[in-house]
Amino acid sequence: MPRPTLAQKRDFVAKAFCPRALVLSTPAIADACAVNNCSTFADLLAPFGQDVSTQITIQDGQGAPYFLDKLNIKFTTDFKIKKRSPHSRTEIDDLVHTSVADDSGQANVPFLTEHGVDPRELSSDISMWAPWYTLFRQQWISTMQASEHESFMHPVACVLVASGSEEDPVGALRTLQSHPAVNRVQTQGFSGANVLFYYVLVHDGRDSGVLQTIDHKFDQVRRAFGQNSSLLKINSNTDLIEADTSEQSKISSIWANSLSTTEPLTPHPDSVFGSMLNMRDVTALRDAVKQMMVRGIVPHMQYMIRVLSDQTANQRRGITGRLFSAGRRYFGTAAKASSTQTGVDGDVYFCYDSAEAQMRKLADYSFMLKDFRFAQSVYQVARRDFQSEKAWKCYAGAQEMVGVCKLMLEVHATRAEFDSNFEDAVTMYLHKTHAPCQHLAIRCIVIYYELLKHHKLYSFAPSTLLRVPSTSGALRAMASEQAAYSFLKFPNRPELRKFSFYAMLAAQEYQKAGIASLAHRCLRMVRLSLGATLVTVESESPEKPVDDVSTLESGASRALASSNWSSIDSYINHELGTQCMAAQDYDHALQYFMALMGSDQIPPKLQSKYLQELLQLYLESSDKLYLESEKALTTDLDGSQNKRVELSVPTIDARMIRVIMSPDLEGEDGVLEWRYGGAAPTAHVNGSADLRCSVGESVAVLLVVKNPLTIGITLNGFTLDCHFDADAAHDAEATNGNESESPAFAITTVDTVVLEGGQTSMVTVTITTHRAGRLTIRGATYLLCDILPTYKTLKMPGKRLNDTMEQRVTPTYSADTQLGFQIDASFPRLEAVLEDFPDTLMSGSMQRALIRLTNCAQQPCQSIMLWLSHPSFFDVASPLPIGADEASAELAESQSMYVYSDSVETTAEVLAANVLRDCSMFVIAGPAIVSDGSAAAGTECEIKSHALVPVETLGPGESLLVPVWIRGDRVGAHTLSMAIGASTTRAVTTTGCKMRTRKFEIDLVVTPSLRVNAFVRPSVQNPHERILGIEVENVQSGLDIQLVQSTFTSGHYELSPLRTGNMPRVVRVGSKQTVNLMYKAMPRAGDVQTQPEQFTIAALQQYIFAKDKPTAVPAPVQLVYSNAVLGHQGIDSTHSSLQGYIARSQAHRRRTMLRNAYPLIPDKFHSALFPLYETFGIDFVLFWSEIGGKGRTGHHSITGIDLGVPHDYINEALTPPASGAARMWLKDTEHDRQDLIQSIANRSAASAHRTERTLDVALRLTGVRRVSETDTLCVADIEVSVYNHSWQHAYDATLRLVSPSESDQAPETKPECSGPRAAWTWCGVTTHTLSVKALGSVCVQAQVACSALGVIDVGKWELSATAVNASATISPYAKSLECRLHPLHPSFINVTI
Repeated sequence: MPRPTLAQKRDFVAKAFCPRALVLSTPAIADACAVNNCSTFADLLAPFGQDVSTQITIQDGQGAPYFLDKLNIKFTTDFKIKKRSPHSRTEIDDLVHTSVADDSGQANVPFLTEHGVDPRELSSDISMWAPWYTLFRQQWISTMQASEHESFMHPVACVLVASGSEEDPVGALRTLQSHPAVNRVQTQGFSGANVLFYYVLVHDGRDSGVLQTIDHKFDQVRRAFGQNSSLLKINSNTDLIEADTSEQSKISSIWANSLSTTEPLTPHPDSVFGSMLNMRDVTALRDAVKQMMVRGIVPHMQYMIRVLSDQTANQRRGITGRLFSAGRRYFGTAAKASSTQTGVDGDVYFCYDSAEAQMRKLADYSFMLKDFRFAQSVYQVARRDFQSEKAWKCYAGAQEMVGVCKLMLEVHATRAEFDSNFEDAVTMYLHKTHAPCQHLAIRCIVIYYELLKHHKLYSFAPSTLLRVPSTSGALRAMASEQAAYSFLKFPNRPELRKFSFYAMLAAQEYQKAGIASLAHRCLRMVRLSLGATLVTVESESPEKPVDDVSTLESGASRALASSNWSSIDSYINHELGTQCMAAQDYDHALQYFMALMGSDQIPPKLQSKYLQELLQLYLESSDKLYLESEKALTTDLDGSQNKRVELSVPTIDARMIRVIMSPDLEGEDGVLEWRYGGAAPTAHVNGSADLRCSVGESVAVLLVVKNPLTIGITLNGFTLDCHFDADAAHDAEATNGNESESPAFAITTVDTVVLEGGQTSMVTVTITTHRAGRLTIRGATYLLCDILPTYKTLKMPGKRLNDTMEQRVTPTYSADTQLGFQIDASFPRLEAVLEDFPDTLMSGSMQRALIRLTNCAQQPCQSIMLWLSHPSFFDVASPLPIGADEASAELAESQSMYVYSDSVETTAEVLAANVLRDCSMFVIAGPAIVSDGSAAAGTECEIKSHALVPVETLGPGESLLVPVWIRGDRVGAHTLSMAIGASTTRAVTTTGCKMRTRKFEIDLVVTPSLRVNAFVRPSVQNPHERILGIEVENVQSGLDIQLVQSTFTSGHYELSPLRTGNMPRVVRVGSKQTVNLMYKAMPRAGDVQTQPEQFTIAALQQYIFAKDKPTAVPAPVQLVYSNAVLGHQGIDSTHSSLQGYIARSQAHRRRTMLRNAYPLIPDKFHSALFPLYETFGIDFVLFWSEIGGKGRTGHHSITGIDLGVPHDYINEALTPPASGAARMWLKDTEHDRQDLIQSIANRSAASAHRTERTLDVALRLTGVRRVSETDTLCVADIEVSVYNHSWQHAYDATLRLVSPSESDQAPETKPECSGPRAAWTWCGVTTHTLSVKALGSVCVQAQVACSALGVIDVGKWELSATAVNASATISPYAKSLECRLHPLHPSFINVTI
């Protein structure tokens, strides 16, 4: 059946209210029509009454001309006004059922795809979305009958047709004039006696004998009946054999299309229409209808409009005419006959000759001739009269047509101007009439809805459609469906939620009416729309069908489950599943019932019910299921294939899946990137692609399984679905050993997993590998509640792409990937076991632990490396192979870090490497790391070696023991990280490499033991010396600690204890007690070696100003070890292990200090810029042991003790070299250089507050004598020494001795004196000019004259000094090298004889 198409809804309304003509014919005409498969002559003319091209100019009701381009006319064979029985619910439902019954497009939802709403389809006509509504609309309008209250269904003309084969065609036509149908038109119709008669004489081409007389007969007809007559020749195709088949099919389609439009639900067999006609006959029929319209019907209607307009002029005159009529009505002498009658249906209507009926006829005729503006004005006048007479059916009709006229005009009116008209009309039809006129109310709603669609006023459509009477569920469902579609046509954007609401109402009504197919369709639309977003579908891509339930479940259902619409989603899925079960569509029913399992907001009782129905459905229909998805058919390990379904219960987050290699081993396993320089091993960029294991290794897959329901479920036989791709090279080697027949892997199965409502559980499945290749984890399989075989696809979600601007604006993700790992025969597998690692230590104490390494792979490990996050907490010794006798002996000797000795040298000189190494990485096996040339060429044999000695390789099955000492370096709770990397190839020692790494975390709590602080005091006797005090406090409660030895390390100073004679043999610090140890720091005899400082100055200058960065390392430095034994035995502080650990700890602290002090200098340049030891720094180590208890030992250290001697040499590096600074090509690079210089200068300026004095003065009494024996005046000889603390500059100085009587003396101090103050003054030479070399001193002799004996303060002097060649060497960022000094403290002498 061809689909009816109406391009304009306005044309539909015009055709619904077009003129009608009564067609009566003689029996001969009926025979001429029958041969063309037309029952009546009206059926023969029907196709040509649509869109008749009139092309004439006529006048409107006001006399103004307008052009009428086309008009429609309907032909009928009878006219009756009969009582219409109210449409029962069954009759309307039957009509709706008939509209839906034979439509194959019910399953399609073109405007909804799995991607969302397709905007291209939204621009199409709503009629294409629901063709059954179009069929119902056409059939409903075509079944409308004539009524007394309007003239639309009343014939405006009677067409009388006679055959030319009749002897007396004029008599035959006169006989038709007295036909009962004509009598009913004249007596019961609106036209009355003014009905137009139009006469047609038809010549049948089969009657060849009357061809000569047909013209004569037509002249008789014209003379008898006038110009309203015409001659028509048909059935010219007398030779059927030679007829053109294509022409006949074209002619037949004219009537077939007409019938499908006017009677879409009336069955028409595939018959051939117009078999006796040719194209000339078709043209003659079309011209005959046009002539009938142009010459007869339209002029007649124009004439009636003029007449009726004149007759009703007073009624339409307005208030004046109405007052005149009212006065005549109430004050007239003669009684006027009533103009109203009661119709066949009991309603009041007006007689056809009354003024009110004539106005209605005038308005209807004007409307049929498309004079909508004049018709509207007449309807409005007539409406008031109908209301005053309480003729409610007439009033409703007038109100309806007023609104139609407003919407038929192209000028848009506001809603208030037309909506009230239709609302009043529907209300009057249903509630005010004598019997509810449902057919007229439905017609009004349909017409109104079509006009709203024509004007694109879709926002008004839902309220209009909901006025449909609720007595018919099917019609109500169709109206709700159309209302839902209207929300998709809103101008700004579709209202998807309102669309879903009305579609849900339509689904319920369709279900009640028994139209399951449309109920199913509406529910699916709701399911799609609630989870949809407006997307743009490319016009080139083909549309995907949306009847795939698996697509629905994967798209809209997940969106619904994650929103607040889960209750609606569950209702929809349950209804759809139930309908599919009733239709025996078990596959889709199973999919819908499975979708019920995805929400935790459904009440527990409903969830339990849904689960039972799902399991029962599978039990009853498992043999009838046909699962199209590839993942539904899985192969078990035994080779059997099972049908499984994809279910959302339980949920397994693929992002939480962890693959653990060798789960029975400690630590975290992975392939990490190792880079030298102290950086922690980091994950590779494509870490997921580097998942590897060795052959024979066990792999644990950890899955986080969550039950989203509120009821408990069980998973039985939980395992993984894996796919193995063999390594061709390995299989070729294994074929010789007959191993290719063995299985590639084995997977364990978890028998039962019990999940309560909302519970999350960890499920571990172990895979044991047997052959090399690629293993891919595709999904998980299990039995839900031991009944339903279920499959869960496991894919890693794609990463967010951020490469292009479009990807940054619109979130775009890469494709999902499957989880898997590579089984590599050459992949290392190193078992690491940590033994005797403590969890609690006292600060400073040391304890030995072991790392046991075993190679479990089939290949030897060529490289094994160890990385430590806290190097100051650890010391690593050389690895020892297990089983060797010498290894056992070495292990026994390494039980303690400290080597005790009865004879410890007080002072020892050691040549030590001065490179600032990174101490966080150690090589256990393979080539040792060359730490930037830690030893100078030619002196390597003289330098103490602190590095461990690695083994060459670790073969398969071999083991190593790595001794590790752990020290409580800092008080507090610490998490120490350790990484052990292994590789079957040699590691690249310059750029790093990728290694299989096992990471460990060690939790260590360090409790306080001793608190050690250092303080410095100047020496009064010798300015070159300093007094260094060590304050030791025992913070332990109930624990005494014995101090064993103090060791100082420096490149310039030697330290010795003060008051050694009074010091006890054993220094013991009781609980909560404090002990002070005092030491004298003296410069070492001989020339001062300042190579570390000179190296730093030169290296920094090159780093800042040169083009090439420095690469050289500092030369070894001669260190002085000053030991002071505080107990019975001492400790060999120069022992290799102890010295190495202390050096690495100091290096770690120094690197940390440099990193904080100079943040603009990268870590990789520290070893080329700064040495480990400075010349004037002092490192202190205090060894101790616990008295009683566990006998623990340890040491505390202080690095870089500053004695207050000026050694700020860093600023010297800020002076550009003599060759000048390298040119910077980029402006930003020059800015970076200036920022670096400023940051170094700021660091030096931060230490300017220290009271450092480059020069100092000391006074010593050498002798006292009297001037004479009788005189009390005495003369004291004073030795004045000037000391230069700078190792960089020599000074020219002027020393002036100031007497108390001088007014320009320095502010004198007022210390306490032991004797009377005597008057004194400097005598002799009081001004001395001196030259003091670097780190040198100069002595001069002076005299003091005293008036009496006693203690006097002679600290009265002033020293002015300038560095030699200061202008050539001074840096703009350095401190001034000119100074003027005064005494800081008194210098007392005792003048006695």
